[in-house]
Amino acid sequence: MDYEIRPVLPAEWRRSRQLRLTALQDPVAPVAFARTYAEESAMSEDDWRRRASGEGAQQFVAVSRENGGIGEHGDHGESWVGLTVAVIERPEYISVNAVYLVPEARGSGLADRLFAAVQDWAWQRTDRLHLWVHEKNPRAEAFYRRMGFRRTGEWMASPLDASFTEYEMALDRP
Repeated sequence: MDYEIRPVLPAEWRRSRQLRLTALQDPVAPVAFARTYAEESAMSEDDWRRRASGEGAQQFVAVSRENGGIGEHGDHGESWVGLTVAVIERPEYISVNAVYLVPEARGSGLADRLFAAVQDWAWQRTDRLHLWVHEKNPRAEAFYRRMGFRRTGEWMASPLDASFTEYEMALDRP
């Protein structure tokens, strides 16, 4: 399948919202994301517009030109099948807060391409990427390790359930 990886445009906030809410309903959401469907479905239109605006953050989307995935009708078969949510700029690093692919796109290599776009964008702004991974999400940790991330030794209680741990991982520019 042919995918385009590109930044989310401010006018696409509705589609970004739709895919993010879909991600938060995924069975792995409690170990993949630090927020819940209830929290984000209650966000205002202004909140979603701000998230998609690119101010202090950048989202990237994987778009399929074929039917399937999450999309709107009448868009010539374009559907959104992957999203990085809120790649937030910090003074000393950029934090990748979430990566999501619809189930049909998983295992296709698309996550590598989506993450490569994040890295290309980030290396123009910083020398370090940072993220947190839940102890019960070994698939995500394996992906991040394959991308070159390593645990820093820092950890915290999971924001959604303090009985679990999240580990900090970082990647320095090569």
